[in-house]
Amino acid sequence: MSTAPESDLEIVGIVNHRGGAVGEAPRGPDFDPEHIRRSALSQEAAGYDRVLIANAATMPESFATGAYLSGITQKLGFMMAHRPGPVMPTYAARHLATLDRLSQGRAAVHVIAGADDREVQADGAFNTKEERYRIAAEYVEVMRKVWSSPEPFDFDGEFYRFRDAFAMVRPEGGAMPVYWGGTSDLALDLCGKVADVYAQGGDTFAGAGELAAKAHAAAARHGREVKVLMTMVILLGETEDEAWARAGALYDKVTGQIAGGAQGIVMGKHDKQGDKAAAGAFQRMQAQAEQGDRLDRCLWTGLNKAYQGRGNNSVLVGTPQQVADSLMEYRRLGITRFLLRSPDQDADAARIGGELVPELKAQMAALASAATAGAPA
Repeated sequence: MSTAPESDLEIVGIVNHRGGAVGEAPRGPDFDPEHIRRSALSQEAAGYDRVLIANAATMPESFATGAYLSGITQKLGFMMAHRPGPVMPTYAARHLATLDRLSQGRAAVHVIAGADDREVQADGAFNTKEERYRIAAEYVEVMRKVWSSPEPFDFDGEFYRFRDAFAMVRPEGGAMPVYWGGTSDLALDLCGKVADVYAQGGDTFAGAGELAAKAHAAAARHGREVKVLMTMVILLGETEDEAWARAGALYDKVTGQIAGGAQGIVMGKHDKQGDKAAAGAFQRMQAQAEQGDRLDRCLWTGLNKAYQGRGNNSVLVGTPQQVADSLMEYRRLGITRFLLRSPDQDADAARIGGELVPELKAQMAALASAATAGAPA
């Protein structure tokens, strides 16, 4: 069960480098600064705390996009996905610290090990996934030392070796939040050792609670604490029937595109028909779809079924109150951060920020008030 303060909440969105939405192939220019600007500003206006800037071996560089966002937004935080390997951790630490100072403390980094061995080979990484997680943990260890050391230091690790490493710039708060994903025992243990936030995909109450408990336990073993973030697609309606009608229409759209040959919305360029989803998180998505179309209170697995488990496509469907009820249950299981995606992130951000998040906060406040009223004098 969660011991987080009732006020502890972070709402995260996503900014993609081009147009397109959940259930669509990318559209428009291959890199669209105007789309990036509009998407960031719409989510800032909707009250999101932070946005994810995704990254992979062939995607535009997330640090550059983060620098751009820092100049066009006022209070929106940004979490840049970053894969250890292409650059040294000492350089990454200075680069991130510089971005954090330019944005007055709004930067965070999501360290990713890479979901698929073939995908990371495009950047020359031929390590096993287990090796990539160990590399990532040492990478974070070096970055934290760069951010905190008052004088040049030497480092001799399993993968990295430095002499007189030092930085003349530090993050505004002395460090910045480090997010981390992965469902294996190794990934969870290393998250507990080096990260601040464990990021997991959408799941059932039982599945999400199990992973959250493992992340909290891993941190405790290392004498630390972590927060837990979960990604969900959100489909809202004025009524329950309207919300499920949206879900049905989205499923028809996705399956129709796939039947028409738009395979790019399901698989990456390196995937082959019949391949099993490589990441453990994606295998969990596929397993959800096999349990049934509707799980728990309002969890819909239709997109996981259509996408064959690839991507974080678990969906909460319902009215703002119904979806908030489910998010509150996840909070009780130790999850206090939510990355909320939608079929049209720009258009839906205002509704999520204006209807769902206030309902969630109202339920949090009511729970806190009840707890205070029931506390002994």
